[in-house]
Amino acid sequence: MRMFALAPDQVAQTWPDYCELIEAFERRGDLKAEQVREEAIAGKLQIWGLQDESKVHGIVATQIMDTARGYVCEIPLAVGNAPVGFQKRLLEEIGKWARDEQRCVAVRMQGRKGWLRRFPYFRPTGVVAEWNLRAN
Repeated sequence: MRMFALAPDQVAQTWPDYCELIEAFERRGDLKAEQVREEAIAGKLQIWGLQDESKVHGIVATQIMDTARGYVCEIPLAVGNAPVGFQKRLLEEIGKWARDEQRCVAVRMQGRKGWLRRFPYFRPTGVVAEWNLRAN
């Protein structure tokens, strides 16, 4: 399995190779697939992935946030079925890039509690909660 990171000018050309994964995430996430595409082309999101010779098995999107404590690399999207070992390698590569090239002080991700078991170097620092205003 090979890791890749796309430059903004590569996103439109390669989009058909992985848009189904992002569309699947759209059904359960906060980001629309077209929003991901547009922001990646504009350089606001970075697209990372895992693929073999036949298809893309995982996609991660990152964005660099300027916070009071320094730059933070956020992961607003992670989707796919790549083996865990490859997921860990990709996350390590993202962390190295964030630290060395973007001067980030942290990598932050939002997702299921299972991610904390899979990646034990992440520590919970808060709670994400939501009030459904349409429920009443």
